[in-house]
Amino acid sequence: MRKREKMTSLFLAGMLPVSVLLTGCGGGQENSGKIEIELVQYKQEAVGVFEQLEEEFNKTHDNIHLKIDSPNDATTIMKTRFIREDYPDILGIGGDINYSYFIDAGILADVTDYPGLETINPGYRDILEGLEFVPTEGTFGVP
Repeated sequence: MRKREKMTSLFLAGMLPVSVLLTGCGGGQENSGKIEIELVQYKQEAVGVFEQLEEEFNKTHDNIHLKIDSPNDATTIMKTRFIREDYPDILGIGGDINYSYFIDAGILADVTDYPGLETINPGYRDILEGLEFVPTEGTFGVP
């Protein structure tokens, strides 16, 4: 299985509003029988919002457990995890150079078929494409 197929990506650009949280591609199952979905994000200023989202989501989904991590040095931690092919289900990053690195490394899933993209301002999707060093066919983030 290709790296790109192992991880669903979520792109949270610091300059773009967060409008969608992908929840459909859970990874492992925990001992309780619930599907475990892991989201790792590095926007320290948004930790409180993500903690609230995690709590609300877990209260309303009996068969899914959402785990959101917001480590202090998330970029370094994620790069280390990627080397070990230990990918989260969802990755929340800003619109920086790492987005391009992750696309070039082939670790982000193509979410072109995600129906929610239709509701996102096309200008935001254009920004995503503009962040790519090497133009790549597909959509690899959801602003």
